[in-house]
Amino acid sequence: MNGSSVRLTADPAEELAGRDVRRLTRGAAAARAELTILGRAGDVFGHLVTGATVIALLGGSLQSFRTRMPGTTRPLIGPPLPGAVTVLAVSVMALAGVVFVLDRLGPLNATPAAAAWWLPLPAGRRGLLLGQLARTTGVVLAVAIGVAVAPVVALTSHPTPATALIGLGWAAAPTAVVLAVTAVLQTRDRSGLLAPVAGAIAVLTALVVLTLAATTAIVPGALRLPATLAPPTWVEAALGALAVLLLAVAARGLDRISAAQLRGRGAVAGYAAASVLSLDTRDLGRALSGPSRRPRHSRRFAFVTRAWIAGCAADVAVLARDRLRWGQLVLAVGIPELVAHIRATGSVPLAIWAACAAGWLLAAVAVAAPARAANATPAIDRLLPLSTSEVVRTRFVVPLVVLAVVCGLTGLLLGLGAGGAGEWSVIALAGAPSWAAAALRGAYRPDLDWSGELLATPFGPVPVGVVATMLQGIDVGVVGSLPLLLAFLHGGPTPALIAGQLAWSVGLSAIALSGLARRLGRPR
Repeated sequence: MNGSSVRLTADPAEELAGRDVRRLTRGAAAARAELTILGRAGDVFGHLVTGATVIALLGGSLQSFRTRMPGTTRPLIGPPLPGAVTVLAVSVMALAGVVFVLDRLGPLNATPAAAAWWLPLPAGRRGLLLGQLARTTGVVLAVAIGVAVAPVVALTSHPTPATALIGLGWAAAPTAVVLAVTAVLQTRDRSGLLAPVAGAIAVLTALVVLTLAATTAIVPGALRLPATLAPPTWVEAALGALAVLLLAVAARGLDRISAAQLRGRGAVAGYAAASVLSLDTRDLGRALSGPSRRPRHSRRFAFVTRAWIAGCAADVAVLARDRLRWGQLVLAVGIPELVAHIRATGSVPLAIWAACAAGWLLAAVAVAAPARAANATPAIDRLLPLSTSEVVRTRFVVPLVVLAVVCGLTGLLLGLGAGGAGEWSVIALAGAPSWAAAALRGAYRPDLDWSGELLATPFGPVPVGVVATMLQGIDVGVVGSLPLLLAFLHGGPTPALIAGQLAWSVGLSAIALSGLARRLGRPR
């Protein structure tokens, strides 16, 4: 650099290698950066302190849960599942999530700036991309190890440095293997194949957990499942060696990745990063969701005779073509069941209620997909000869029906172990209106407003309006489920709590829908 241009000749020996281009780029960026070495060191120290604080808080919480696990403590929702089953289920779901994100964004991609500067150069593509592969591997492994530190230390009976290293190795080795597999597939232009498989594995794991939990709740002791999971350490070492081998294969195939693939993955990754920085989860969902499944057969919809029925039929068609949403619905039922049958959390009413809220929020996000599409393209709602309030009520029908099934099934499965499955299913079903209203309120929430007063947070100042906008939708669902929390604290639902849950949920949904109709009716 230094004010002169790089001269590329016909002699390959005199041209720049990929690592030379990366070194020159880093040097130019450092020369123009205003951040000093001390400033960088301060940022690194701040990130380390924040990560250590989060790990310490999480470890303390898990340790407090562990102290509440005497042998005589019986979970609220039936007998607990063995620790080996829960650890395996959580691990498989976590790995499936890692594979899903990596396959959607790509371990290797090129941002628009990198695509414009690096890709046209005659330098070797392997040297250009090798650094990114190393950074991606380091970041993913660091996150996996950081997430696993607290559970490994807190949930181990007698933690020692050896047991901690073995536990962290079980978090790092499988993660490195799945990352290397996605990288190898990308070098062979096979990206996009693992995300559906990972989603199917996560859904299948949730179904297995539901089956085991229901079986042990109905017939205690019917299944002879292992209480602990202690695979030999040589399996962990073999996984690590396999990951190294696959990463070497991926590094050798970096030259085969096309510029179009790198640009495409870079655009998706940039879109996802921008949505994270702007705190807009809707754009993040659009970035991670794949293309909708094309219908194999045409449907005439002969039953559609009115405008509001046409709107409901369109919502059903949109959901039916997106397999990701149906997988989310299965996970929405599996998450509360899994948390309720873990010995550490099954005796904590707040933990079970929070798991129900998290699962139903996931279901609300799934069924709100048609409403989010309508909010992104307002002309969709204008096509129907309906008023604004009628459109809102039409959009409310399908989420209400689907969430009624999800909430009722969740309550039924929880009640199988606690006794009184009918009462638990009814009180859970009574909370469906508030979550359906939460789905619409979250889908039609306005764009984030970055003006206004600032709120001090551990992650820096955030405008108050942004926080309020992000909570739109979640607030109605969580507040609408407070009577269910009282049922968990009380030890079971009562007729008064069931009636209060239904009245509270219906009232909140009516208020939320009327406010949404008034806001949408105003000119934009």
